[in-house]
Amino acid sequence: MKVRNRKILISNLIIQASVGVYEHEKQFKQKIIVNVELLLSNDSEPKQDYLESTQDYSQFRRCLIDIIESQHFQLLETLVEKIHSTLMINTYVIGAKVNISKPTIFNDCEVSYELSNI
Repeated sequence: MKVRNRKILISNLIIQASVGVYEHEKQFKQKIIVNVELLLSNDSEPKQDYLESTQDYSQFRRCLIDIIESQHFQLLETLVEKIHSTLMINTYVIGAKVNISKPTIFNDCEVSYELSNI
């Protein structure tokens, strides 16, 4: 059997999040940009042209939004870890990369944090 890598990519999800340790970050949500790469097992490869026969990427998008909107996160690292560990619960996900950027935290650069096991 030929080995094939199957991935779902969610790119540039822009969302307002309550994340940060500074008082202004606790009072006001800020824009973050979320990028996720999911490595899927070959068991999840669709056998037919039906949504029910594969992993629906909208479930992963909804998962990201639900976690981000669930609470205030002091650290970007904590938010990324929460997303990563939740995505890894899915039986068909064998690896994940989560990258979150804070594009407006500084006026001269964008800051990101990434966690990956792929």
